[in-house]
Amino acid sequence: MATTFSFENSIEYLQNIGVFDYVLPFLLIFAIVFAALEKTKILGTDKTNINAVVSLVIGLLLISRQEIVAIINEFLPNISLILVVILMSLLLISVIAGDEFKGLNNGLLTMGIIVVITAVVIALANPVGYGSFSLTQREIVSLLQIAVPVGALLLIILFVVGGRRKGDADKKKLGDIIGDIFGRGGLNT
Repeated sequence: MATTFSFENSIEYLQNIGVFDYVLPFLLIFAIVFAALEKTKILGTDKTNINAVVSLVIGLLLISRQEIVAIINEFLPNISLILVVILMSLLLISVIAGDEFKGLNNGLLTMGIIVVITAVVIALANPVGYGSFSLTQREIVSLLQIAVPVGALLLIILFVVGGRRKGDADKKKLGDIIGDIFGRGGLNT
């Protein structure tokens, strides 16, 4: 009896032999630590062999602790989803902004970006085929612990950048303030 190829069976086989629990976490940590050591040159210049040994040891120590591997295996797919959302949001914003994005200098562009962000949140809140989206109490608390300080920081930046400057005759609009922060001399200077 001939069997047909199934990608799902291949993934299950890789999972059964431990690729997702040992090989991939090891390769990820090895690559990250090695790249960091090579970039920062903490152990000295031209010490690639020492950087490789240190990275190997750290990678092997990590996979010996399966609770840490479980956290990584739970965490990375969520980060991947966030990266996809960010890239798709940037793609949608570039469609609205046109060829050259020079900051949020007009109200229409600001409004378009707000609509895009709202659409992305709605799309994530109710994915097709998965019913309604709900967060656990722990996830809500975690989001609030991140959102409140980030929101406060953004308000402080808006307050500082939004103040009157030399030569400003009238108050700036919100789009101009955000454009100053991200496009024309705010955080990029």
